[in-house]
Amino acid sequence: MVEKAGFIGMGDIGLPMAKRIVEKYPTTIVGHRRREPIEEMKSLGATEVKTAREVGEASDAVVIMVQNDNQAEAVIYGPDGLLEGMKKGSGILMMGTFRPKFCQRVYDDAKAKGVDVIDAPVVGGRMGAEKGTLGISAGGDEAAIEKYREILETMGKITYCGAIGTGQVFKLANNMCAVVNSRMAYEAVAWGIRSGAKEEDLVKYMTNGSGSSYILQNWEWMNSIVSMDPPPPTYYVGAKDLHYALEIALDMLQPCPITGLVKELQVSGPPKLPKVE
Repeated sequence: MVEKAGFIGMGDIGLPMAKRIVEKYPTTIVGHRRREPIEEMKSLGATEVKTAREVGEASDAVVIMVQNDNQAEAVIYGPDGLLEGMKKGSGILMMGTFRPKFCQRVYDDAKAKGVDVIDAPVVGGRMGAEKGTLGISAGGDEAAIEKYREILETMGKITYCGAIGTGQVFKLANNMCAVVNSRMAYEAVAWGIRSGAKEEDLVKYMTNGSGSSYILQNWEWMNSIVSMDPPPPTYYVGAKDLHYALEIALDMLQPCPITGLVKELQVSGPPKLPKVE
């Protein structure tokens, strides 16, 4: 049973997730780059410590919501790292998007200490995080999933996917579709605007048609992200996720040519709509 929680990684999606956690559990946090989310969490009752190890020492379950494997490795294995402080019977909830093999490595290393690890990446964006309606694809031992179900369901709805790492497989497959769909939606809308269509009317029509997608259904929110200058770091996370998926595709000789093309487009920056004079 989780009585005390820890949270590491309070970015665009992580912060609203952490705010839901601190409403139900005494929560310990550690700072990274930005002070604003740390101060906001402290104002809600969270306790700040200086190292990830101290977060582990103070918590029954720790959520990791950093952006990539390198950041997660630094948190877990770095000096005063999280794994060093975790107690037997506690758990690491890897809720960012990471390579499945990295999750397997953490699982194996933690198991030697009697520490649970599940990979539980999320879909639904900031809106879902704020509402507590994220989709959570969970991989790991079924008993561990049940053990941490209550804290996970504070943030969203769980789909059990299988052994450790399969939660990431589900998430990466989703993001392959999501990022490719977003590029196609912008390409189609840009084409329509250049051909004389009004953006608002076109998006409404497409949302109700066979070309609909999550991107079109949440067009205003999506536009608010891609129109930022510079785009928030979470935008480029899509390119990272496609990179991870393509690494796996290469290992198993699975052709993913459309994903490869879109990854290069994603790295070059957000799509742009033509300006109507």
